[in-house]
Amino acid sequence: MKARRLPVALLAALLALAALIALPSRGSAAPAPTAACAAILAPRPAVELPVQVAPGLTVRVRDPYGGLIARNRLFVAFSVRYRARADRARVATVTWTLDGATPRRDESGRDQFLAPSTMYSVGRHVVGVRFQPVGGGPAVEAELQVTATDCQLATLSQRPVVPGGGLEVAVASGGPGLRAIELRPGSGRFGMPHGGRLGTVGLSGGRSRALRASALSRGGRSVRITGLPPGTTAVRVRLAPGVVAPGHRCSLSAWLRPDSGAPAVRVVQRC
Repeated sequence: MKARRLPVALLAALLALAALIALPSRGSAAPAPTAACAAILAPRPAVELPVQVAPGLTVRVRDPYGGLIARNRLFVAFSVRYRARADRARVATVTWTLDGATPRRDESGRDQFLAPSTMYSVGRHVVGVRFQPVGGGPAVEAELQVTATDCQLATLSQRPVVPGGGLEVAVASGGPGLRAIELRPGSGRFGMPHGGRLGTVGLSGGRSRALRASALSRGGRSVRITGLPPGTTAVRVRLAPGVVAPGHRCSLSAWLRPDSGAPAVRVVQRC
């Protein structure tokens, strides 16, 4: 009898072990990011779609997000722009739709579609707008193709350093690790201050390191920051006075090179 009971006991032990393995661990790590969030997503330039509503009457439908909506924003707004006040008077009604239906929420007036970003589920959407001209002419419709994402967008911000002068540039990838960052002026060139030191690079944990003259490309067209520690997602660069000309401060761009080896992504902020 004992010989027969041994397999049963062993089977029970194996089943118990399997049940323990199947239970979720309270200390388990967060789910891995989706493939889309593993890539750097840069904000896109605004889009203005021209629409001819009637002969001699053209309006523009503005998408300030360039077709990419980040759902961490509070509100999302699309709008209609007129060349003159008289053009607005020639449009009887403006009707907005989302994916072919009346939006559940619209917090604005007729010439703007304003709603919480969370109203857009992750994925593709169609924002439609229908114009009815004054005088009973045929209605005209236009569409904007947009994509909503839960991924954080990369950012570039800059501010003058007070006191002392210079410029502080903050760059963030939105999540993916960075291998290198390349700053470029919109026009002109970076200068070399006295002493050959361009500034400092601030990293996570309050660490910083010197940004030396070797980071400046020949001709001054870029400042390249390499050798970032693994897992770096944000960098704060303080450029010394004279590195960036005052007239070019609002046209800097940053090329972010992810440590995954994917192509670099350009991020722009204009003042």
